[in-house]
Amino acid sequence: MLNSMALLDTTIKRTTTIGGAILALTLAGCESRARQDPFPRANSLSAAQMPAVSSAHMYHASTKTETSSPVAYHEPPTFSFADRPLSENITTALELADYRQALRQAGMFPRLGRNGPFTVFAMPNEPFERYAAQIPGGLMAPANARQLQQLLGYSIIRGNWTPQRLTRAMARLKSDKIGLKTLSGDMMIIQRESATGQFVLSNQTGRIVKLWLNGAPQSNGTLYITQDILPPRG
Repeated sequence: MLNSMALLDTTIKRTTTIGGAILALTLAGCESRARQDPFPRANSLSAAQMPAVSSAHMYHASTKTETSSPVAYHEPPTFSFADRPLSENITTALELADYRQALRQAGMFPRLGRNGPFTVFAMPNEPFERYAAQIPGGLMAPANARQLQQLLGYSIIRGNWTPQRLTRAMARLKSDKIGLKTLSGDMMIIQRESATGQFVLSNQTGRIVKLWLNGAPQSNGTLYITQDILPPRG
């Protein structure tokens, strides 16, 4: 059962998506625009280790003309701290360097330092770079600014959607999936896989993406890290 605050913050409506009808939750005006002041925040020792996968994929064995070692591609572990805002934890994550740069270029990064709260589905370096290279002229080109904003906006949801809150919402709706409205205005579908019990994401055209980081608490929301890019469509 969602608590009373969640009931005030959400409006339940019916929408349609691939595979039939689902119930969607649309957040209504629960974002604070104030920049979060870190000093009044209670200190916490809670932290989640960030995934580091891009460097492992970049490693290649030595050749006759080049010496290589896994040590050269090693990423030191980075952590997401529960008492720090999204902007700080994303900044310290080497795996999210491209995502952070894109947010800055699109003018969206300062938002993640506000009180929010926000739920972020951040994209790791390797799939982001692969997707960006497929866009004519490059995703970061000024001519593609709108497409970049739509992609990034689709990765951010107003409100603090922890794994526990998602589970309660699905139980209340008697469904294994819900739709949440993103900053881009498009609906993201979050579903629990029956076989694994893990959350997966899908867009309006049915593309499915799994998660590497399943909901790390932040002082102004929750951070997830996806395994691939999930645009609003396609």
